[in-house]
Amino acid sequence: MNITILTGSVPSATFIDAQVNAMAVDGFSITIIGKRVGQYKYHNNVRPIVVPDTTLQRLFFILRLLLQTGFKHFLRIVGSSKGISGLYHDLLFYLPIIYSKPDRIHIQWAAFIHNRYLLFDLYPDKILISLRGAHINYTPITTPEIKESYLRLFPKVHRFHAVSKAIAKEVEQYGAPADKTDVIYSFVNDEHIHKQVQSKIKQAELHIISVGRFFWKKGYEYALDALALLKERGVPFTYTLIAEGKTPASIIYQLHQTGISDRVKIINGLSHNDVLKEIEQHDVLLLPSVEEGIANVVLEAMATGTPVISSDVGGIKEVIDNGVSGYLVQLRDVTSMAETLVQFAALNEEQRFAIATNAKEAVSRQHNKQRFVNTFRQFYNH
Repeated sequence: MNITILTGSVPSATFIDAQVNAMAVDGFSITIIGKRVGQYKYHNNVRPIVVPDTTLQRLFFILRLLLQTGFKHFLRIVGSSKGISGLYHDLLFYLPIIYSKPDRIHIQWAAFIHNRYLLFDLYPDKILISLRGAHINYTPITTPEIKESYLRLFPKVHRFHAVSKAIAKEVEQYGAPADKTDVIYSFVNDEHIHKQVQSKIKQAELHIISVGRFFWKKGYEYALDALALLKERGVPFTYTLIAEGKTPASIIYQLHQTGISDRVKIINGLSHNDVLKEIEQHDVLLLPSVEEGIANVVLEAMATGTPVISSDVGGIKEVIDNGVSGYLVQLRDVTSMAETLVQFAALNEEQRFAIATNAKEAVSRQHNKQRFVNTFRQFYNH
C-alpha cells in the first residue's frame, strides 16, 4: 500500500518522522511531501518529495511533474484555482500528490485541508487526518475560516487518527464522528522503553525542567509565578527552561520582577538527544501548558525516569494517574502548581522512585512502538 504523507516539511516533527519510519519498516511504501528544513534520514521504503524554495526552481518542479504525470487532473486544478497565483500554489500542492499515486493520503496537520475541496473530489475515500492538540483545541476558535473548512470537509474524511480520547471527543463538534476516529497514542522509542529507571539522589535543591517553545500555549508565565511562590516558601530550587527561539522580553521582565533570575537558566534550543539528557539530570519535569494533546516530552520524561507535574489539559490525564505516576494541577492554577512542587520536594528518594517506576510502567504499556504499529496498520488498511 502506498501512503502519501502531507506534513509541510522534510524532515518533519520528530514524532511524525518516527511514525513514518516505523510504518515503512512494517512494509508500507511511504511518500512524504514538504519543504526541506534540514537534514533527514528515512527508511528505504520512504521517498521524500521536496518542494523547492525559489520561484524558478518551483516553476521547473511544476513543469517536470506535469510531464511525469501526463497532465493528469491538470484541467480540474485549473478549473478550481483562483487566478494565476492560485494556480501556481495549487499546482505545487496537488502535483506531488498526483505523482505519488497514493492509496491513502495522510494529512498530519488538520488545518492543511483548509479550502482543499478538490483534494476530496480527486481522492474520495482516501483522505486520512491526524487530530492533534493545537489544530483542534484552538485553531478553529481563533481562525473562523478554518472552522468552516472543518465543518464542510470533515464529513468527507475517510478516517481520523486522534492522539488522545480528549481530542477525539473535542473534534466531534466539527463533524468527525466517533465511529470514524481511531485513538492511537504516540510511542516512545524502544531504547527509552527498555532502559531501566534509576533512583535519583535527593539533593539540597529541587532541579526542575520545562521543555517546549516560546509560545503562549506553553504557559511559562504560570510556571515562573509558581516558582516565585516556591522561593517565598523557602524551597531551594533551580529551573532550566529549554525553549526554541529568542527569549521574549515578557519572560525576561517577569524573571526580573519576581526576583528569581539567579535560579533560572534558559537554553534557547538543543538537539533532541541533548534535551533528553537534560531531562534525565533533573528531578522533575514541569509542564504548565494551557493547551496540549499529549505532549511527547511528557512521555519521554516518564519513560526515562523523570517524574512529571503537568497541567490537567488535553489528554494528559490519559497517561498520568494523579499522585501515582505523576501529578496533575488545575489549568492556570499557580498556587496549586507551587503546592505540588513543594509536595514533591518533600518526598524522599524511595517515594520519588516509586512515582518514576509507575510512570515508566504506564508509558511502557500504553505508548510502546509495537502497539502503535499494530494499531496504525489497521488504521491504514481500514
